[in-house]
Amino acid sequence: MRIECSPDFPAGIFYWEIVDLRERRFMGQYARMMTAGSVLAVLFFILSLSVGRFYVPFDQVAAILASNFIELPITWDASMYNVVMVMRLPRVLGDILVGVALAVSGAAYQGVFRNDLVSPDLLGVSQGASVGACLAILVHLTLGGTAVAALRRLR
Repeated sequence: MRIECSPDFPAGIFYWEIVDLRERRFMGQYARMMTAGSVLAVLFFILSLSVGRFYVPFDQVAAILASNFIELPITWDASMYNVVMVMRLPRVLGDILVGVALAVSGAAYQGVFRNDLVSPDLLGVSQGASVGACLAILVHLTLGGTAVAALRRLR
């Protein structure tokens, strides 16, 4: 650390400020961490499109995604294309949007209450969700047997 004297303070009184010399190093680390995080996010995005009941190789998924933007020779089956573009891509994009929405709502809570440890039960959001779930159970509100169909797949 280095202490500097600033003559900008009024009436000849010096304002002493502490300048952290490590600040530049932290900015470089921040840039490296953001780059590494972005690369990992793209890799996991492509990996999540390739893993599933019907396996599609990692390089084929990357080629299918890239073929929508640039002209590439077709080296995949129509079934691979349908699995990636019709079945998995909307699910993965929906998952990303849900994650973004949860992150933004958490940041909004922290900003409104100026508390880094704020939780959803502060405003009664958890209790409201419980009331909605209980009401749906009491009224037998289902989405065409979706829950039953999900239970059948577990066996």
